[in-house]
Amino acid sequence: VLGTAFGIDPTTIEEMAIPDARNIMHKVAQKMTDQTILDAIAKDCASIEPNDSLQIEMALKHHVVQEALVHKVYLGGEPTSLVEDCGFGPGNEGYVRMQMTMAEHQNDPLVAQYIGTAMMGILKVAGLDTAVQQQAEAIAGSGDAIPTTTSP
Repeated sequence: VLGTAFGIDPTTIEEMAIPDARNIMHKVAQKMTDQTILDAIAKDCASIEPNDSLQIEMALKHHVVQEALVHKVYLGGEPTSLVEDCGFGPGNEGYVRMQMTMAEHQNDPLVAQYIGTAMMGILKVAGLDTAVQQQAEAIAGSGDAIPTTTSP
């Protein structure tokens, strides 16, 4: 689906060995936890006006996080972006190629640990760690199933 949306033939995506995928995701996690990235996310989320609706406030913070992940973690950097440094090419196409390649390794325990730990740090500085926990507790208390989401 992702490849189709960006006009990338899935047959042009090469398979990657798990050690290489782990090394790449370790680089991603390191950049996600870079203090300048965390500070930018914290600053942008702190500038969001308080809202009567926790859901709206959370959505705005999630948008800040998504923008930072794509434009500062994956596509940001001088002189080249992380996706380019990892061999996927420049710009949006490089980002999509990286996502398509790494998708097959998302369930690897070490890859999941790298990204999960880094995301928890990002959610904490965004002020979403407590909000997500409160929402999960509210849903659990109501007897509804806890919704799941996919990573960016």
